[in-house]
Amino acid sequence: MPDETVQPEWRSVDVDAAIEVRDITKRELDVRLVPWNVPIDTMQGREEFNPGAFSGTDPASVFLMGMDHEAHLGLGQDGRAVLTRRPVGKALRIDDRADAGYATFRVAKTQSGDEILTLAAEGIVTGVSIEFSEVPGGTTVETKSGRRTRVHNRVSLRGASTTYRPAYAGSAVIAVRSEEGDPPVSDQEIPAAVPAPVDLAPIMAQLTAMQTSNTERFAALEERNRSQIILPSGPVETVRPERGFWLQSVLRMLSGERIPQEQMRTLDDLVTSDNIGVVPPTYSTEVIGVISRRRPFLESTRKLATPDTGLSLIVPRIVTRPIVAQQMTEKAELQSDKTEIDTVTFEAVTKGGAGDISLQLLKRSSPSFLTLYLDLLAEAYAIESEKEAVEALLAAGSGSLIVNDGGVFDPETPSFGQSWINGYEAMYGGPDTIWLSSAAVGAFIDATNPATNAPLYSQLRADITAGGGVGGSISGLRPVHVPGLNGTGTDVLVGPSNGFAWAEDGTYTLQVDVPAKAGRDVALVGILWFAPLYPQAFTAWTLGS
Repeated sequence: MPDETVQPEWRSVDVDAAIEVRDITKRELDVRLVPWNVPIDTMQGREEFNPGAFSGTDPASVFLMGMDHEAHLGLGQDGRAVLTRRPVGKALRIDDRADAGYATFRVAKTQSGDEILTLAAEGIVTGVSIEFSEVPGGTTVETKSGRRTRVHNRVSLRGASTTYRPAYAGSAVIAVRSEEGDPPVSDQEIPAAVPAPVDLAPIMAQLTAMQTSNTERFAALEERNRSQIILPSGPVETVRPERGFWLQSVLRMLSGERIPQEQMRTLDDLVTSDNIGVVPPTYSTEVIGVISRRRPFLESTRKLATPDTGLSLIVPRIVTRPIVAQQMTEKAELQSDKTEIDTVTFEAVTKGGAGDISLQLLKRSSPSFLTLYLDLLAEAYAIESEKEAVEALLAAGSGSLIVNDGGVFDPETPSFGQSWINGYEAMYGGPDTIWLSSAAVGAFIDATNPATNAPLYSQLRADITAGGGVGGSISGLRPVHVPGLNGTGTDVLVGPSNGFAWAEDGTYTLQVDVPAKAGRDVALVGILWFAPLYPQAFTAWTLGS
């Protein structure tokens, strides 16, 4: 069946046979390329060429390459080393004969060409290796003598190369032909004419000139690199800017803006001596210390779409509403009052953290310190953003906006009436969530019925559950444990979950290698907007002592 796989890259096939030498003055080399209908074992498997495999090949496109497909190193336009090949001859004709494919090459008058002719004339080189690529529909895969064989009916012949150790029998250098057309002699006979020695002086002069040119070129490149190094004029004083300044500088650098040297901040160094727990090679992948990225307050409130541009989140606000009143008499003027709508702007807040990690800590730590450090940065980011969201709501509700219903909340005698009143007055809807500090969760768990001393909030009553996290309900309100309330002076917060909104752009992990210190600066940054839309719809309490 046809083989649909086409290999565009060139491949080689090596062959060997006896060499017949006439003369080297004409610089023409006769070779038998490959025998027809002969199974050949190659590194790619068994292959076989059929008559006509090279038919239609333009001889001018087939080159004689250096010994054993040799390649050389050269210089590219950018001064870097590149791999290059040098043909030493070109085919004059390609013949499809009954037994095999043949070709005649004219060898160039170069040092490599002289070497190939001399080695062939001396009988040292006996083989030929062809270079070819398969073409669509030109190769089939058949089973011959119980073995899978690739049968080439037509290929694209690229070139040939003489070789010391051929792999295929039946292909070889046939003759080095002379101008006079002398009859061939056996490979035991000594040629009648000994070729004149090659004059190496011009070649050596050319190599010397090339070496001089390359030396001058490398020197110019080194001088240009040295000239681009800026040396400080004196000792640079370490500057410790205000909080967030480094993150702003990193964002400016990423946008392509050039940052003055004096504004660069020296990050806290993170080295192996301070983190020995992750450097030894036989430590467990288990790490003591829970890493949590949860943000329960933000996750239980309303998330808005991130602004497309700018650092401001602008929300329209209804200031004055129209009034509808009874028409006292027919055709009397209807009630008409001015309707006003303005906007409220919430500015972006940038949160982030960074560190300078040594190469040794990056490459030799187990478990990976980079992964661990990024997880810890994410945890710190979650804690910080959660805390600021709660503070933004409490600050917006300071004074009369968030009402302290008596100031103290007692889980054994809860009273949520005022919170319902506040919610409906603010946004025509009651509260749906109760946010609890860690102390408040404990107080609800420990609350008992004064008459029976039984747990007041239990899993049986589906009021509040603590196993695996806070769940259930309290007077129809969804309880959410918010560690961000700890230390704020508010332990219980009741309100509508859509009364507070937020948006986020990020988070972004920024990394830049610092070769001069063999380290990497790593940062995690996020941009957030906190929008207390209806702070007056929330009611806050503290716990009693």
